[in-house]
Amino acid sequence: MAGAAIVACVSGGIGRAVAQRLARDGFAVVVSYAGNATRAEETVAAIQAGGRARPAHGDVADAGDVEQLFKTAVDTFGDLDVVVNCAGIMPLRPIEESDTDVFDKVIATNLRGTFLVLAQAARHVRAGGRIIAFSSSVVAKASAGRSASA
Repeated sequence: MAGAAIVACVSGGIGRAVAQRLARDGFAVVVSYAGNATRAEETVAAIQAGGRARPAHGDVADAGDVEQLFKTAVDTFGDLDVVVNCAGIMPLRPIEESDTDVFDKVIATNLRGTFLVLAQAARHVRAGGRIIAFSSSVVAKASAGRSASA
């Protein structure tokens, strides 16, 4: 067995693909999610067809949730070898239709969440392990003086 891994977050296609690949490579995987329990459970079910996985609910922007995620992973599968943080949000609407609550949620998830996950990973990933952080984004092109929505 290759060891244990955490993938935060599996609500989107990238996290799911990463979790499934790690499982194919022999890792036991904890898949975290903030809002889409069904998607996480589907990912776990797909992995359990030939590997080991479990879901863990938590908001990456919440320090207590992130701490609990790592505790769950270690208690379930033992020492961590890989942590992948691909949690992120990006509201796809023109800025004039947005507000500071939306902005604050983006900052909390994308920046604070990344910091919290990486800080816990630095404490828990054993020597020789890997900590990986990435996200995807969409670039909207302005059109005729107005922002475009994607």
